[in-house]
Amino acid sequence: MNFYLAKIFTAFFLPPGIFIIILILGAFFARKFKFLFALSAIIMYLLSITPISNALLSPLENFKHKDNITPKAVVVLGGGANPKDILKASPDGFKREIYGLILAKKYNLPLIISGGGFSKEANLYKKDLNLIEKICKCKIPIFLEQNSFNTYQNAKYTAKLFKTLGLKKEIYLVTSAYHMKRAVILFKKFGFKIITKPVDFKTTPINSILDFLPKEGSFHKSYKAIHEYIGILRAKLR
Repeated sequence: MNFYLAKIFTAFFLPPGIFIIILILGAFFARKFKFLFALSAIIMYLLSITPISNALLSPLENFKHKDNITPKAVVVLGGGANPKDILKASPDGFKREIYGLILAKKYNLPLIISGGGFSKEANLYKKDLNLIEKICKCKIPIFLEQNSFNTYQNAKYTAKLFKTLGLKKEIYLVTSAYHMKRAVILFKKFGFKIITKPVDFKTTPINSILDFLPKEGSFHKSYKAIHEYIGILRAKLR
């Protein structure tokens, strides 16, 4: 019983739960905009629970694509990095880089890391991989694309790198599952043929009534999904 009470307390007295409570109080006591407060509370609550974040993510994560090709390289898209950390890649990015390394080793292919941003993600990822290579005693050709700030530029500058390297644009594409659909649309625009290799799935099983409590993690997952839907629309309109 104490376990459930603790979970309920945490859910409603930390964000986003505390803001849902504030909006509900606003709906009751505000003289104006009662409907707006109530609607905002409902939307925030729904976006903060696991069933809704799963529903938003599932169509993205169930996406698969496989061209009739024999890939010539593994392309990993950056997913954030922190230069102060021992392992530089973010948790999402670390899963991507490790899976990319596994695929490059398994199929004896060069590994292309695409990700610039202000922190030059690709270079930081290479530092991680150099450390891992020393431990596993494997040597894989690694090439960096460090000019991109978004997925469109990932595709654009990776295409230029492939031309410089003389590589055919047939690849295993590694990125987070929720991001794969948008990445494929954009890489296709630059002439790539692709076999998708998703990692970092965000959907989780519904285990108990506690999954209907608001959580920051679920709200963040819903944000990621909505961001992807907007990105997919923009990619199709380019």
